[in-house]
Amino acid sequence: MAKADAKNVEVRLCAIVPVYRHEKASRAVVEKLVSYNLPVILVDDGNAPEGHEILVQITKEFPNVELVTHKVNRGKGGAVRSGMEAAVAAGYTHALQVDADGQHDMEAIPFFMKAAKKHPADMICGFPQYDDSVPKSRENGRKVTNFWVAVETLSKDIPDAMCGFRVYPLATSWKVVRRFRNNRMGFDIEILVRLSWAGLKMRFYPIKVSYPEDGVSNFRMFHDNVAISLTHSMLFFGMLIRLPLILARRLFKKK
Repeated sequence: MAKADAKNVEVRLCAIVPVYRHEKASRAVVEKLVSYNLPVILVDDGNAPEGHEILVQITKEFPNVELVTHKVNRGKGGAVRSGMEAAVAAGYTHALQVDADGQHDMEAIPFFMKAAKKHPADMICGFPQYDDSVPKSRENGRKVTNFWVAVETLSKDIPDAMCGFRVYPLATSWKVVRRFRNNRMGFDIEILVRLSWAGLKMRFYPIKVSYPEDGVSNFRMFHDNVAISLTHSMLFFGMLIRLPLILARRLFKKK
């Protein structure tokens, strides 16, 4: 994949915030994004009427905030996909994905914006730095996922595949996203693996992550772990099909 010259690439960056049951927390997230002059695409992923109304009020309160509405819940992947589609249609070149619950350190936004402008052809990803609030079950689950991602990509290029704070170069990412239909929690994992298969370079930078004690979690322990396991199974067999190409790229990369 040809490297883009940052001096010749105009980066038009927006933020995509998928929202389901975090409509109240999302207000502070939007406020911070807007303070950095970032256009925001809020995706209402099938919230209850009162939740939808909160999001409508947010779009009225803050400038340059667009609301995309799903009548029924499609899952995080479906929400991010709709946000990307809206971003591409609006002419944005890059999209910062941010979780609506406020778990990520929003002070990292300027750094990630600069990284995207410096490396416009690359994927800019957060590498989570947890405090003591992280549930051990979630932390251990990430370790398992990261092991399988290393197997699926035959590399250690993706140290964390689940962090929801990342900047997508839309020209490459949207082509890949349009070709698969993982709409749930496995989306964050699958898109990185598939972008790796496509040869996209990824850069990881630390970001502080905390889990509020009274926060609302959309993660369903049994159901979502099963779904993620199925995602890894599919990606493993996908890797086997692409094995010659992946190995050839690894050998070429070493030269």
